Amino acid sequence: MKRRYLLLLSVVPVVLALVFLIPLIRADAPASRATAPGELAELIETLKIWKLVDAVSPTAEQKLPLLTQFNRLEKLKMQYRQEHRQSMNRLKQLQSTPISSTELQAALTHHQEVENGFVAGRQKIMDELNEILTVEQQAQFVLFSYSYRQELKQILQTLIALQGQGKTKDILAAKSAIK
Repeated sequence: MKRRYLLLLSVVPVVLALVFLIPLIRADAPASRATAPGELAELIETLKIWKLVDAVSPTAEQKLPLLTQFNRLEKLKMQYRQEHRQSMNRLKQLQSTPISSTELQAALTHHQEVENGFVAGRQKIMDELNEILTVEQQAQFVLFSYSYRQELKQILQTLIALQGQGKTKDILAAKSAIK
């Protein structure tokens, strides 16, 4: 009887300690917080700049002009994608409704202006970049431009697969921030 009483007295404090300490321990552990799409887009932009600098290896004098032109190019691409999408939607809309050929011609002309404006703007920025970079750096920049979006998509697909396995959270927000 004495042993049972001593065993009970020794187990009760341990159980009570666990009951009160576990919530305190959980409260001290940092909770995983959701990443806002804006934060994620900023992280992706930072990654892109870091990989650009790593790929091109600019000198100290080249860094600021390179990043300035690179940002201009990225804004131009983003604007082009938006205008191109709108132009294509307008053409699809016009195709499905009976309209005059002048309206369709106007939509086609606008679409061609969007395309030509992007090509001209991109060429101007690339010419300015070529003045900043050496020939080797120009080649590295072209290779970086070609492969970066593909690498980023592969990284996101890997992260989405990990999310499906329950190993990460909020990766789908990353995918929407890239588009």
